[in-house]
Amino acid sequence: ALSLLAPLGRLTSAHLRELAAIAAQDGAGELRMTPWRGVVLPGLSPETAGPRLRELAATGLVTDPASPWYGLGACTGRPGCAKSLADVRADAVATLRAGGATEPLPVHWSGCARRCGHPHGAWVDVVATGDAYEVSVRGTRDGAAAATTVPTTEPGRLADAVASARAATRTTPTTT
Repeated sequence: ALSLLAPLGRLTSAHLRELAAIAAQDGAGELRMTPWRGVVLPGLSPETAGPRLRELAATGLVTDPASPWYGLGACTGRPGCAKSLADVRADAVATLRAGGATEPLPVHWSGCARRCGHPHGAWVDVVATGDAYEVSVRGTRDGAAAATTVPTTEPGRLADAVASARAATRTTPTTT
């Protein structure tokens, strides 16, 4: 079986056509969607898995388990949500491309203080405030760290703030 990640949970029609063709030709004829924004193609032989992974990576799907896309999530954001203060998906992609550490804490981008879709446990919280983002660590035993506010026009600084928060050692989950 092959396991892949759809960046920010988005699959295009081209992705689906390619996945369906591979499943029909080399796999068990089915696709399995995971709750973690992933896709599993069961039934592929070891001989076909390598070439198919390379083909799927070329379409933009994530096939490398060390990819910085793992642990990155976002709400719908603009333009999909009227309450969102920013296009968090575009800003998350720009920040990911600007660099930064891929440390243990997941990162969740939210377009407003409602934080739709945030993960459980400890995570780096990146919340749009209109013309900036607040970056903090949430879900830790000792509460949220002090927020760092970074203007949205500075993806390099935002990447540094996210990487710094992601490298936080306080990863003990809150217990209730």
